[in-house]
Amino acid sequence: MNRNDMGAQFYEGKRSEDIPFVINDAVEILTGAGKGKKAAVISITPTDDGVSYLVEPGDGSSDLVIAARSLKLI
Repeated sequence: MNRNDMGAQFYEGKRSEDIPFVINDAVEILTGAGKGKKAAVISITPTDDGVSYLVEPGDGSSDLVIAARSLKLI
């Protein structure tokens, strides 16, 4: 899937195997920076090993870039 298709599906709210989270999804950060925080998904970035997401933590702390494998839909 190319970047444009990924972006379109993400902003249209169409989840898939390649895009497990979409715009405004509520997620929990499972590992790394922000572990345990609840956040909202605000953008997607394709990477060599899948996708990463820019998330906005609900506690008002700085936005974080987190790999899809480190997020859980809540």
